[in-house]
This record gives sequence, structure tokens and C-alpha cells, in this order.
Amino acid sequence: RISFDLICPRPLHMMVTWILLGQVPFSLEDPDYKGLELDLIVLCEKHGKPSERLVAFEGTMTGRRFLACAEPEGQNCGFVQWVDEQWPPTMENALLKLWSMVEESKSARVNDNLQSALTIHQLTEEKNKLDADYDKLVKDVHQLVDFQQDRVVDFSYLQSAVTYQHQCRAELVAG
Repeated sequence: RISFDLICPRPLHMMVTWILLGQVPFSLEDPDYKGLELDLIVLCEKHGKPSERLVAFEGTMTGRRFLACAEPEGQNCGFVQWVDEQWPPTMENALLKLWSMVEESKSARVNDNLQSALTIHQLTEEKNKLDADYDKLVKDVHQLVDFQQDRVVDFSYLQSAVTYQHQCRAELVAG
């Protein structure tokens, strides 16, 4: 015969609080409290399987141990049974303040990220404009060089004309 005191060493009203959320609270990994609950034999109401040991990491429930449906997300029925009592109001207020600070920090990071993204976008547009201006400048310089090369006068015909005139003068003077 199993004694109720062996299964529940603390008074039941202090140890277990039922909550019907329909969704298991966010939780964190705790090496001291994890795995399936086989000592208390608390079964998930819907699936009839042993529940999973978890530690809440959400709002005023942060740090409280609870048992939950061990089925994966999508098949999880939302069964939750609290092992730890609700925190005193001062602890709940402190947790609310800490979570508020976390949310403010997240919001500030999001704003910083948005500002950085906007700055990156503006710099990228400016770089693209500078690239286009540079490409146009290179094209204009090439056109100018090509135009200058076309303007170079071929003086070779003048040289032959001058040479001819020198020959004619030499013949006139000699003759």
C-alpha cells in the first residue's frame, strides 16, 4: 500500500495550482528540473501520458516549476499543473518590472535596427548615385579624349608641301 505522504510530501493545496490556459507557458531549460514527471504520476488529461517537468519563463510566472503536456507543439493539449505556489505580490511586481525592462530593451534594439537599416539604405542609394556619376564621368572623359584625337591635324601633307617648296626654291636659286 502506497502512502499519500510518499506521493505528495507537501500539502496538496500548497504544491499544486491548476490553471487552464489552453497553452503551455514559455519555459527554460533547468538541469535540476526536467524530463518526464514519473514520481508524482501526474498524467496529461487528454493523452493520459506522463507530464513533462518545466520551469516557466514568462511574466509573473517566471521561475515557477510546472508540469505540462509532453506532446510536441501542434499536438500539445495545453495541460498545465503548477508545482510551485504563486509568487508573493512583491516578487510578481519585481518580475513585471524586469520583463518591462526586457521589452523596452527589445524595443530600443528594434528601433536601432530600423534606424541602421534606413541609414544603410540611404548610403546604398548615395553609393549607387555616385557609381552612376562616376560611370558618366568616365564616359565623358573617353568622349573628350576621342574628340581630341579626331582634332589632331595630320601635318604630314604640310611637311611634304614644305619639302616641295624647298626643292622648288633650291632649283630656282640653282638655276
